[in-house]
Amino acid sequence: MDKQRSGDEFDAIVVGSGPGGAAIALELSKRKRRVLILERGGNQPIDEGSFRTLSIFRPLSVGDNLSMARAFTTGGTTAIYFAVSGLPSLETFRSLGIDLSKELEEVRGELPFTVLPDEVLGAQSIRLRESAKELGYKWEKYPMLVDLSKCASGYTYESKWNARTYVQQAVENGATLTTRAKVLKVLVEKGQAVGVEYHLQKGKGQVELRRAFAARTILAAGASSSPLILRDSGMKSMVNCGFHCSLTFALYGVVPGMKAGDTFAGTMGGEQVDGIILGDANHARAPYRMFMFGNRKFALAFRHSKSMGIGVRIKEGTGGVLKEDGRYYEQLKREELTKLEAGENSARRILRHAGAKDITKTRLGVGQLAGTIRIKEHLDENLQTEYRNLYVCDGAILPENLKVPPTLTLVCLGKFLANHLSRVI
Repeated sequence: MDKQRSGDEFDAIVVGSGPGGAAIALELSKRKRRVLILERGGNQPIDEGSFRTLSIFRPLSVGDNLSMARAFTTGGTTAIYFAVSGLPSLETFRSLGIDLSKELEEVRGELPFTVLPDEVLGAQSIRLRESAKELGYKWEKYPMLVDLSKCASGYTYESKWNARTYVQQAVENGATLTTRAKVLKVLVEKGQAVGVEYHLQKGKGQVELRRAFAARTILAAGASSSPLILRDSGMKSMVNCGFHCSLTFALYGVVPGMKAGDTFAGTMGGEQVDGIILGDANHARAPYRMFMFGNRKFALAFRHSKSMGIGVRIKEGTGGVLKEDGRYYEQLKREELTKLEAGENSARRILRHAGAKDITKTRLGVGQLAGTIRIKEHLDENLQTEYRNLYVCDGAILPENLKVPPTLTLVCLGKFLANHLSRVI
């Protein structure tokens, strides 16, 4: 799948192959534009049941004892996500000068967007819902990007939509995919982007410095990476720029006598008072086991069939900061700690009501990080930066009031940008 056309100039360079970048690459390749996709990770197929999956994880420190999970691989973090999604807020983007209605209609016709029936859910998810509702908590199913035709017997990893499929289709249309390519900076001449400089990892300890040139450059490297690339390319407005994120942890307990099988995570939940969100944190056996090992819950790692989990999440407003040295930093506030404690108490109550014993808590972490790059401040309504011909389309540009998981929104934004670019290149 990897190809390299040394010395070639492209119509577009897409940095990153997550949902936004993959959608752009696919749409431009359909229109016969010459596209180069630069992916920082590798291209090995991910086997969820193998510890090879751990090799794509790249945690990012976001403050004192806080980190965020990332994945460096073709398809980006969709390789490890829950597949929970939601419709983009058309009104929010219209207020920013962006109309996604056409793109949303197209995406809903392309991707498997559905609410899962109980038949494909595990016993632990059903029992958790019953407990939450009996206690009066809001608990409803979330839309998922899951192909039900691939999970006739229940959970399968392959049924979850992955941006890798868009990348594969783009390559079939003639796009060039170069993996293990870490973009260092955008090449700028007279205020105009002309390409990128990147390190290509050729072997263990072997790195080659390369340059690629294009009429348009699109950063879709991820919410944490694109702002750093802009900063290193001379955009000083990125320094000391705020961001918003979600804070999350999970509680797990053992339910004697339960015989739970594999299940989709994140399928159900609800927002409670004060913006506290509780949700299903049950997993298929293999990712559950790796998650428990990562949290040093070794005893629980081998008790999947009797384990029940509930996640606690709060949305934090713009308060974190990208420092001059390139570190993201989020300092917890008393109000946030109070909400997290209230969420923990509710989660423990639901688990106990469901019959769970020996309840234990995972580490606090950062979920979605976004908002470092802002439309109408750092970008225009076509997602172009202050450098002409340089665009951004990933989680870094998502507005603060976006409440749904972002995958579908990013695909729509990718198609929106591709439609614009196809008219100018």
